Amino acid sequence: MFDSHNLIIAATKVSHWDDSVDSLTVRWDGETITIPTDGEAEWRSAGEERQVVVERTDDANAVRVTVAGLVDMDVRVRPIGKHENKVHNYQLPDNDAFAHLETQFRFKNLTDLVEGVLGKTYRPGYVSPVKIGVPMPVMGGEDKYQTPSLLSPLCRLCRFHGGSAGNGMATI
Repeated sequence: MFDSHNLIIAATKVSHWDDSVDSLTVRWDGETITIPTDGEAEWRSAGEERQVVVERTDDANAVRVTVAGLVDMDVRVRPIGKHENKVHNYQLPDNDAFAHLETQFRFKNLTDLVEGVLGKTYRPGYVSPVKIGVPMPVMGGEDKYQTPSLLSPLCRLCRFHGGSAGNGMATI
């Protein structure tokens, strides 16, 4: 969420993993967008003050998202392998597959007071309270970040303001 927009990047449900099948879904303000696989292999928002570019970094399952002045993200859909299934105790059946997003963020112009479940990790001098070596660490404090819906910026520690359209979207 930023300005008055929603950008959703998701892994589609898969029953059998195939590297050549694109299992990545991208939506801009509720509309599914298609990222070309040839030529420029990118999609650009039109007429926006803060331009958004989604470009393929592989034939399938990988994109780089740039939100001008805000963030660069590399996103890849990856299958949960047998090792991860065992380590994290997902208990996936042998005849099914599960995909997840592997993400890398490079934020622009963050304040020293950045907040959020993962946001705090970008603070200068941040030291994690999580015990290293635990297969699935939980940091706690989820009550600070509970929201009425997935796309709501409203929470106890909210530092966002309503977007220019007055629709409650986050302005960063």
